[in-house]
Amino acid sequence: MKQVVLVLTVTEIVVAVLLSSMLPPVVRPAHAALEAALVLAGLGLVAALARHPHQVDREHVVLRTGFLGDVVLPRAAVRAVAPVVRTVPGRGPRPVPGEPGAVACSVDGSLNAALRLDPPVRLDLGPAGTVDATTVYCAVDHPPALTAALAAAGRRVPPQQQS
Repeated sequence: MKQVVLVLTVTEIVVAVLLSSMLPPVVRPAHAALEAALVLAGLGLVAALARHPHQVDREHVVLRTGFLGDVVLPRAAVRAVAPVVRTVPGRGPRPVPGEPGAVACSVDGSLNAALRLDPPVRLDLGPAGTVDATTVYCAVDHPPALTAALAAAGRRVPPQQQS
């Protein structure tokens, strides 16, 4: 989603310049103000949709979802990380339908990493309720970097094989 909004914003800049040259001089300042607001809104949305920075330290793993909040996990509970290709409808931290004990944490529906938790971590998902999470699916730009950050922040976290 972030890439699509960025492409649309850059395209809007090009179209705005071309359109402005065809407008009467009286209308150009109003058009420029409207286009500036539109471009700034697009760039603001790109910034809000940024998946990073997730944060990993010796005590916590913080998974951020832009303006939709974040999920804080104790580092000691994260036992494994695995690459996945998964889609879960919705936005922000939410339970995964049909999979008790699973939480999705992303700005959109696309997920590419799974954190396995042991012991389960109780997560308050607001209106969706409370979940004792054993798996947290998230979206990261580079899954091997997440594995490396987790390994550097504590004991080694082996990649988990898909079954």
